[in-house]
Amino acid sequence: MHRLPSTFEFQTSAETIRAHHWRSYTDTYKGCEFECQYCLYKGPGEYGRHVRPVEISVPARSDLGIVDIGTTTDPYQPMEAEQKLTRSILEAAIAEQIPLFVLTRGSLVLRDVDLLRELASAGLVEVCVSIITLNEDITTRIEPNAPRPSERLRVAEQLAAQDIPVAFHVAPLIPGLDTPEDLAAMGKRLAEACGSHVFSAMLGARKPYWEPFYRGMDAVADKCGSFETFERAYPRDFDFSRDAAGTCDFEYALPALTPLRDGVTEGGAIYVSENYPFLTTGALEKGIYRWKLPTVYDMASWIEGRGSVAEWPEFLDWYRGFQPSDRLVGLVRSLWESGELFLGTHLAKQGDGYARSEELLLPAQHTLVAKRTPVA
Repeated sequence: MHRLPSTFEFQTSAETIRAHHWRSYTDTYKGCEFECQYCLYKGPGEYGRHVRPVEISVPARSDLGIVDIGTTTDPYQPMEAEQKLTRSILEAAIAEQIPLFVLTRGSLVLRDVDLLRELASAGLVEVCVSIITLNEDITTRIEPNAPRPSERLRVAEQLAAQDIPVAFHVAPLIPGLDTPEDLAAMGKRLAEACGSHVFSAMLGARKPYWEPFYRGMDAVADKCGSFETFERAYPRDFDFSRDAAGTCDFEYALPALTPLRDGVTEGGAIYVSENYPFLTTGALEKGIYRWKLPTVYDMASWIEGRGSVAEWPEFLDWYRGFQPSDRLVGLVRSLWESGELFLGTHLAKQGDGYARSEELLLPAQHTLVAKRTPVA
């Protein structure tokens, strides 16, 4: 019997419903040798020096939906060359027909082209390459042990040449790191390299790593597009009053998101904004997305397409078509009633329902932090 590491539900909060389509996620390693200074899951101390394999412990099941590999640590750690735990997940996915979203910065993913091609032929995989800037003077300081952006682009292009679906994840998007012109150029370059879609998520500020991260940013201040913009968007004394990772105010996010989106669009790909659904330019429907859970963008698009007020019962009929768990239905219902579900969209509450509005609901200022809720 094929087995996986422990798997966890993905959509467990307003942030994760807004951000991703995945039903579950798993990690093959704890800790990360790449030591990116802004990592949402990076704690204090020697985070990158205690990387260890995760026990392969649960049966692989075909009802897990899209499984994300790489949520809290990169699946292609240097030790994967010998451990081959991520490769074992690919083998399990082939055997059990499990759709996978593989998120990585690592070039070792090219070793597994044989398995990835087999999964791709069945529409069961997408490899998403994570990148924050094409400026290698910056990445060598704040992503000290990760492959350089030029290497990640090469990896993506080689995967795409093998007919393996490839996307990019611009995360975190840090205001002031690049100029608007550089962001547009990067968006176009990524779109041309993958041809499908480019995700983005704003920098999530968390207290455990904030001080060392700021020291890293200080070290590259003269290489940034506008370090002053970064300092205004993310003050040194950032407010850490909520469990989720805090992001900057909309006035700083939009000038960074817009040129990136425009560059992606010019390059011929779909742009997906995880924090601000109204900026997303299209639905994700083919390949692994046949098994998706809808995000806020999908929900808002369905309501807008009706041309009338959508009440909960009819929304629920549509939503249950994606086979969400009862727990998730309860969470969505509570967010529907509170109005938090559609932050960052052009929907307005009308009575017990929602309809298209010209006014943008107050955008969300938090990003996802995966909560470990085991899959039943």
